[in-house]
Amino acid sequence: MLIRLILAAVLAGGIVTAHASPLRDAFEAAAALNPELRTLEAQRAAIDARLRGANALTPGAPNVGLGYTTDRFTQNRGFREAELEVGVPVWLPGQSRAQRGLADAEGQRLAAQIAARRLAIAAEVRDAYWTWAAAEAALAAARTRTASTAALTRDVTRQARAGQVSRAEELLATADARESEGALREAEASVREARIAFRALTGRDPAPGSQEVLRDAAAPAEHPRIVAARLGLDVARAGIRIAEVEDRESPEIGAFMRQERDDRDSGWDTRFGVRVRIPFAHPPRNAERRATAQGELTTATAEAGAVDRLIAAERDRARAALADARAAARLADQRHAALAEAASLGERAFRDGQTTLAETLRLRTSLAGADADRRRMQVAVRQAISRYNQAIGVEP
Repeated sequence: MLIRLILAAVLAGGIVTAHASPLRDAFEAAAALNPELRTLEAQRAAIDARLRGANALTPGAPNVGLGYTTDRFTQNRGFREAELEVGVPVWLPGQSRAQRGLADAEGQRLAAQIAARRLAIAAEVRDAYWTWAAAEAALAAARTRTASTAALTRDVTRQARAGQVSRAEELLATADARESEGALREAEASVREARIAFRALTGRDPAPGSQEVLRDAAAPAEHPRIVAARLGLDVARAGIRIAEVEDRESPEIGAFMRQERDDRDSGWDTRFGVRVRIPFAHPPRNAERRATAQGELTTATAEAGAVDRLIAAERDRARAALADARAAARLADQRHAALAEAASLGERAFRDGQTTLAETLRLRTSLAGADADRRRMQVAVRQAISRYNQAIGVEP
């Protein structure tokens, strides 16, 4: 129950978002298929069981002892003795509280680890989706170029038959058309490979239309990976507390009943008693356990610091990449507009006989490249927004 409440609080706090979109649906599908996430979620039952054990009346199960003594094989005077004992382990001072603290800390860390793993899956899905989207943009540009070169080839062929252009120019147009067709096939192959990779990750085909909204950056401390790292410190501290409290085996209190007789002529004598077992601490073992727990705390502290620095760097990098992508997209739009006008003027000049076909094809090739860059940068801006959301710890 504690883990579920923690995870619900994380979800309500804006660490993840539940806006329905093709990308969100694909992410949830990938999360459902991810074995590491399933493994983490399966650990909840173990932590719940550990917490129930810490809340139990005793640290372990009771035990029963039976004993029987006879002199049949020695003096055979009729001596008999039978004993029944029931023992129950007892909590050490503070042991139950320390184990509850460890179970609570592990439960909270597990919830954060699940959120962090989901975020890692989101990164994989985002990369796969935008790789496919970029391939689709390149394919659209290739199709536009192929249609344009095919139209120009038909026009040049018609003019060649009418004797208005040379055979060499007709062949030049045909070669350009074949080049565009080859680029189209390469673009189709790239889209196919990207679709296969996305399907392998999510179990479904990518769908167009995903565009994430740029989210406001939450406090760095709310990032799932930072939360998981800092909760690891709590687990390590709880482990140190356990090592300090559990410095010996659990004491045991037992009650016994004994019946005995000295010989065949004697009656049975029944006695009841209480037995207490108090184990002593073993300093070498305790020193080893404390050193191990302290080492885990040192490691967790170093990891938390490293994660803080890494997340800060990822945020700065994602913010700068988004600004760069937006600037590059503006430049690509301006370049495409200029080349589109230049190509239009060049084609008009070619029809009027004022320029060569080679110059027209050069302008068309430059325009096709600018169109591909423009489409690619449009996808790059959306991808940069997605990566920024990823860097601040937000799911699709």
